[in-house]
Amino acid sequence: MNEGLIGNGEVTEPSKGTCFARLHPKWMGGRSGYVYSVIHEGKLLVDKSRDAACDSARALLAQGITGKLSMLDGKTGRPRYTLDIERAAGLTVEENRRDGPRFRKYRETTVSASYSRETRAA
Repeated sequence: MNEGLIGNGEVTEPSKGTCFARLHPKWMGGRSGYVYSVIHEGKLLVDKSRDAACDSARALLAQGITGKLSMLDGKTGRPRYTLDIERAAGLTVEENRRDGPRFRKYRETTVSASYSRETRAA
């Protein structure tokens, strides 16, 4: 069976290859709206993200973790959605007035690129 990128969150028991993270929203106000922090194994994985699903997938993939990621509600612990880490890591969510939110191919930008001594010295 070919599964989609994001499932409906109907997870009843942990399955092999699935890791879990808790999604915590924070209201920033104005046009910013909500941003999300993600906790995985008791540690902050992603902070103040507008694209918590894909950003979390990239962070986990960078740690060598693959498989499925089930995002749980930070307060209730109930599953919100499940995604394939490798597929979601290559995507980002973009939103506009005409189309609404859509998955697009991820392109690293200077804002999201990591800052290091090598880039500063160049």
